[in-house]
Amino acid sequence: MGSLQSNRTKLENLEYKNHFTHYAPALGIALVIGGILLFIDQKIKTGWIPISLPVVVGLIIVAYGFFLKNSGWLIAGFVITGLSGALFLIFQPFVALALNQLLALGLGFFALNWLGLFLSVGFNNRKFHWWAIFIISIGIALALVFFIGNTTVLIFILAISIAIGFSFIVWGVAKKDISLMMPGLLIITIGVGVFNGWNTVGNINGLRDTGIMLVWFSLGWILITVFSRLLKKRFIWWPLIPGGILAMVGSGLYIGGNPENAAGFLQNTGSIGLVLLGIYLILLKFGLKK
Repeated sequence: MGSLQSNRTKLENLEYKNHFTHYAPALGIALVIGGILLFIDQKIKTGWIPISLPVVVGLIIVAYGFFLKNSGWLIAGFVITGLSGALFLIFQPFVALALNQLLALGLGFFALNWLGLFLSVGFNNRKFHWWAIFIISIGIALALVFFIGNTTVLIFILAISIAIGFSFIVWGVAKKDISLMMPGLLIITIGVGVFNGWNTVGNINGLRDTGIMLVWFSLGWILITVFSRLLKKRFIWWPLIPGGILAMVGSGLYIGGNPENAAGFLQNTGSIGLVLLGIYLILLKFGLKK
């Protein structure tokens, strides 16, 4: 019994040594490069080399992950590179930029780094983790918002809703799942509706603004029917019920709150309806050919 336990312990120790030997080169390379960079910084006094070390370590881990084709190393490397690289760009001493532009640089780098993580791990495993699209899209959207500057709460709501909705749509198209496309279309249109409805500084009209928001929200339901043919072999008609109700209520509220512009509103709504009808006929023809 004692001999069996001793053999098991030896096997565990051997497995640990092999495991450590397998991954030790990456740590060794990181330590060597880190030591060299710190030595150089002591000589030339840059001040920025120490804060760049985590980025270097992350890139080494990423390279080692590609070499081993190991998703665990890729994830660890990209996460370290993304976080440390974003902080480095925000606090970098090279270019004097406004705070919003520095935040835009950091968020943009973080989002693109996650795109690299998404693609590399996906191709390595032959399976993509589509939830990562949310982080990428939100990061890019916030980077654009900060880069433009002069942001408001409504602009943040618009950017985040478009990013989240776009992520759902991409995920739904990739998986050919209409249940993922539905929330994507609804989130985008409700975000656009809130922005267009309440982006009236000094000219607030509750009925008119609520009507605009509801009409945009109804468009999301209608688009579900229009684009459902892309993912299924038939159109899904039931979303036209809530879409039609919301469109009627929204139009009524808008006309009640802003009767002098009712004609222009109905004309714009009619033009959108014609566009949607045209898309429907195009998709219908595509479906018949298929």
